[in-house]
Amino acid sequence: MNAFRQAGLSLGRLPPGPRGTITDVPGVRVGHRTIVRGSGEGTIRTGVTAILPPGDPYAEMLPAGAFVLHGHGKAVGLWQLLHLGTLETPILLTNTLAVFRCADALITWTLSRHPEARSINPVVLECNDGFLSAIESRPVLEADALAALEEAGEEVREGCVGAGTGMVAFELKSGIGTASRLVDGWTVGALALPNMGRREDLRFLGRALDLSRVPPLRKGEQGSVIIILATDAPLLPEQLSRLCRRGALGLARTGAPASPGSGDFLLAFSTGYRIPREAEKLAGEFIPDRSETMGALYRAAAEATEEAVLSALLAAKTTEGRGGRIVPALPPSLITS
Repeated sequence: MNAFRQAGLSLGRLPPGPRGTITDVPGVRVGHRTIVRGSGEGTIRTGVTAILPPGDPYAEMLPAGAFVLHGHGKAVGLWQLLHLGTLETPILLTNTLAVFRCADALITWTLSRHPEARSINPVVLECNDGFLSAIESRPVLEADALAALEEAGEEVREGCVGAGTGMVAFELKSGIGTASRLVDGWTVGALALPNMGRREDLRFLGRALDLSRVPPLRKGEQGSVIIILATDAPLLPEQLSRLCRRGALGLARTGAPASPGSGDFLLAFSTGYRIPREAEKLAGEFIPDRSETMGALYRAAAEATEEAVLSALLAAKTTEGRGGRIVPALPPSLITS
């Protein structure tokens, strides 16, 4: 179970999946490459997180959608995904200056399986970890991204791992968080990379926390958040984009400010059907927009997103980074008091 559920907490109306993670969606896997080294101004606290859909996404693409709440971010592959409604590679999350090396890694990964490919749309999203890590030294290499892809499995590690290693949210240590919800035999899973907000913004299960005894940390509210949603429900690309918009409601419940300097991106994909690369027609059964099931899937996206962000905070540990900066973790005692 994720850190949120391990703490004995729950939120929303819908039940979680058996793991309480994005990998409750059958076939979805997650891997990390964590890079921790150095001291002083050269301290490195960064990494890569990989989200792999089942099967061969290049040969048989997955339907996908996205929503940009605020666009101050360096996203690779998003425009083609939005225009064509398809995902053809795994998804990588990393720091701002590592985006293009990670895109190279996805091209390498795909060419190793499809040497005939002449056009590949890698999807990479980022948050800036420069507060804790010497981001300008560009420590993430293509080999690190490939290692994250290779490590991917059903068990999802949360907290200060992979892309979450150097993240700070609500002036507290953040990291990777995940959650899931069950709806009429379908699953919606979320994976969060929160890196935004001030302490006064934070709402934990709808209430402000008394953080007066937590060591102060004055960091501007500018920051970003990435949410990846996966589902096995057979949704069309536009429905998946709307699922992302409901995920933004979950972000709002945590206090995410979507400030002018933020890159707030939500991306969703479905494993419910595939789109063969050479297909001329598709046939299948889909979920009607006005159905109760669609409404429940929207609710699932909001609930899972909120829980994934809170789980990222609960799983993270106090971290010392560049220049001796120390970012405190959320004290577990505050959520039970």
